[in-house]
Amino acid sequence: MIRNLSLIFTAGFLLFTAPAVYGAPQQGAAGENSKFQSWIGQETATGDWGGARSKLEGRGFTVSSNYTADIGGNPTGGLKQIAVYSSFLDLALAMDFEKIASIKGLALTISSFLASGRNLSALIGNFYGVQEIYAPGNYYFGQLDLSLSVLDDTWTFEVGRLFAGDVFATSPLWQYYLTSGVNNNLNSMPANIFFPAFQVTSWATRVTYQPNKDWHIIAGIYDANPKVSKINNQGADFSFEMDSGYLAIGQLTYKHGHNPKENGLPGSFCFGSYYESSKFQDLANPGKTWRGNYGFYLICDQMIYRGDWPEFTGPSHMKSEASQAERTRNPYHPQTAISADRPKGLTVWGGAYLAPQEHTNTQTYQLAAGLVYQGLPPNRDLDVTAFGIVMGHFSDLLDGQGIETVLEFNHRFQLGPWCYFTPDIQYIIHPNGQTNIDDALVLGMELSFNF
Repeated sequence: MIRNLSLIFTAGFLLFTAPAVYGAPQQGAAGENSKFQSWIGQETATGDWGGARSKLEGRGFTVSSNYTADIGGNPTGGLKQIAVYSSFLDLALAMDFEKIASIKGLALTISSFLASGRNLSALIGNFYGVQEIYAPGNYYFGQLDLSLSVLDDTWTFEVGRLFAGDVFATSPLWQYYLTSGVNNNLNSMPANIFFPAFQVTSWATRVTYQPNKDWHIIAGIYDANPKVSKINNQGADFSFEMDSGYLAIGQLTYKHGHNPKENGLPGSFCFGSYYESSKFQDLANPGKTWRGNYGFYLICDQMIYRGDWPEFTGPSHMKSEASQAERTRNPYHPQTAISADRPKGLTVWGGAYLAPQEHTNTQTYQLAAGLVYQGLPPNRDLDVTAFGIVMGHFSDLLDGQGIETVLEFNHRFQLGPWCYFTPDIQYIIHPNGQTNIDDALVLGMELSFNF
């Protein structure tokens, strides 16, 4: 297995043979005129399709795709030492009816996914997945989101097959981590309740109120039908069964310093809570059930040192100042190779999740914190170095399980606007909260491409 890991990192190093391609401007005509530099510097790997892509977008149709692969293994610790591969391909379409039929604010987004590979965490025996893009099964039909934005994008109403993980209990900084403990969400939550995220959607409706660029409130209600997450249904179970219960969730977010023209330090604060009306099995007495479950979460980040703000070359809906309505009208990807629109510098972040009902919740609380530095080494303005710690506490009713802790350190080499390479190290203490499973060292890497 050590030989396999060596081959993996050698392949990653070869992908990084042009480290300055997306850093500081190159000197010399040869570098400026190379076909490779021209290709790697375009917005997507497939370009503008000979102008067809721009014409489609002008008529209201935006098509985009991402492919992400995680490769890695655990040379020590866990139940078994092995190296595995997993990948996730998604394809999304956004239809802007203001351009199509002159209906202002109306949009429809559709997505589908193809997953492959093996689950390394199942072989290690830990709780928080070490491959953030792993999903069981193969093909999934994803999002079908009909949205209407009114009153200058102050209000946005959505209905259809929606995710919850795209807007609730998440942070844009978490895209830089490979542990599923925080990427894409505080991942103790889906262990306790039905929480549609990543490749699973559910019938839902939600509303967003954003009176200005700094504040927004989002509330949603989801059909908590567990059948939609079954692998064999491929995400195409369109049944609507509120008898199974519903998930009601709300979130308040405040952001500051996200204007590139200002000199402030960007930061954000987010508080959310939920209630699910379904029946939940008693952990100590499987024959007993309880009705209803609830929880709370808090997420915050603050830049503490700021340098220059690099020019953002990605799509306008991913700019730091973009409204929630603008983001909703454009394709959503669980994973993207585009770096966040942020200044160079150091940011500290933290997150906490509390699920008070110990008799029904596998995880009663989760704590996470980390540091993110953009702009290392010099002349690599969009590279990101990230360190994080994630800790989850199992219910005291689960014998032999206490706390699982994950330490992660990585560096994202942003090779171009549409691709990156991230070598990654994780160390898992007490996998699955059990002391009888050896602590595991995980070495891996992630590759991501936007098409």
